[in-house]
Amino acid sequence: MSPAFSYSIAVFVIIFIAGCSVNLLRQHYIFQLIGIAFFFTYMVINSAIIVENTASVSFQQLFYSSLPSLFGMSACLICLALGVWIFPSIRNKFKD
Repeated sequence: MSPAFSYSIAVFVIIFIAGCSVNLLRQHYIFQLIGIAFFFTYMVINSAIIVENTASVSFQQLFYSSLPSLFGMSACLICLALGVWIFPSIRNKFKD
């Protein structure tokens, strides 16, 4: 397992746990959309810096450099889906 992949799994787990805790808020989707936008922007800027600084960059280098951002975006999307389908009943239990 490459270090980029293990780091990406760690990013996924941390963002997933944080996203599940954010799901307890009423307007959780705003924070998760901001997270997705942040990871996308970071991925684009990081890829642009790598392409600018490296004379011949391969697709594998770009993929491994954007892998943590992709895992972070997927964790945000999974938590967003959980917040829409599963967490409303949990929020109602805390509300009562």
